[in-house]
Amino acid sequence: MRKLVEAHTRRTLERQGNAGFRAFDNFRKQGCVEAKPKGVQTGAGQGGSGQYDCYYAATFVPQPGQPPLTVNGKGRFRHTDKGMAFEDLGAQPR
Repeated sequence: MRKLVEAHTRRTLERQGNAGFRAFDNFRKQGCVEAKPKGVQTGAGQGGSGQYDCYYAATFVPQPGQPPLTVNGKGRFRHTDKGMAFEDLGAQPR
């Protein structure tokens, strides 16, 4: 989970012109719930979606002279033929 979120964060920051990010200082999974398929009502006899919405807290390694920044995030994780895939559902600084 951490590796997927770090890789996504690195690519996003590089596209924004901030190539200084390499890894999180700290990462903690806060919990996961099975994601509900869009437009489908769940009921008896239906299987799981194979997707999970997970909440996490990630602390960035601080830049010199700056305090560390921790964000609370949410992402969707799903199994693919190539392994796990991550979709960012948002992060908020705290």
